[in-house]
Amino acid sequence: MNLLHHYLYRMRRAWVRLCRFRHRRGYGIHSPFAFAKVTGVFYERGTYYAYADLAAAYPVQPCGPTRSDLRLLLRLCNDAMPRTALVWTAAEDPATLAYLRAGRPSCHFSATTEAPHLAAAAVQPDLLYVDAGEQWSESLEPWLEATTDRSVLILRGIHRNRSMLAAWRRLQARQNVRVTFDLYEWGLAYFERRLNKQDYLISY
Repeated sequence: MNLLHHYLYRMRRAWVRLCRFRHRRGYGIHSPFAFAKVTGVFYERGTYYAYADLAAAYPVQPCGPTRSDLRLLLRLCNDAMPRTALVWTAAEDPATLAYLRAGRPSCHFSATTEAPHLAAAAVQPDLLYVDAGEQWSESLEPWLEATTDRSVLILRGIHRNRSMLAAWRRLQARQNVRVTFDLYEWGLAYFERRLNKQDYLISY
């Protein structure tokens, strides 16, 4: 995404946030699981110990995640408590990796800029972060087939273009995907089998 397209995307994201106003801070959500995610993770306003050091070490890049987005990633990882995680990005992204690591220092992280080889029979990462454009859908199929109750998928750019949005819609339709959150910039998928299947739009 070039700089002009990036700023247009940011403007559109701001407009969407305004249009989704009634979907903010858990309004209308009756699921305890979803309400806890919205109020205790997405909209958590507490200051984490790592925020200051990370902000100093990793200035925000023009086409990268915002500071607010990076802090959200830290909170998401802290909430998910993964034992293993894989970060797949189109280009090296040390800031994103650092924020995710700070959310769960005891987690074993791997990072790649190539489509990962995720054999269904292998031990799969609990948390999978993907910012790799349109190629993610087919590459993740083995992982999606082998998810557990601990599995969490974080996708960046689900509204970036029609192809990305279509892939996100297909993901939502999968039976083992129990709860999804559409934060416009981010798509989050949870696979815990006890959860009722539900898709949420969130103003973020």
